[in-house]
Amino acid sequence: MNFSSFRKLDYILFYAIIAGLFIAQLFELSLTVVIGILIVAAIPALILGTITNLIFK
Repeated sequence: MNFSSFRKLDYILFYAIIAGLFIAQLFELSLTVVIGILIVAAIPALILGTITNLIFK
């Protein structure tokens, strides 16, 4: 599976958008919650990135 730079950027953008949406919903910011969100946000970013990678192959 060869990823072009556009596809890598796709994964990074989805990760940033999903993590940003989760963090924006917080009432209190704490370091442990933000780190947890950053870890959990990787899952939907990988799913969405893979779907777009398959669509725009």
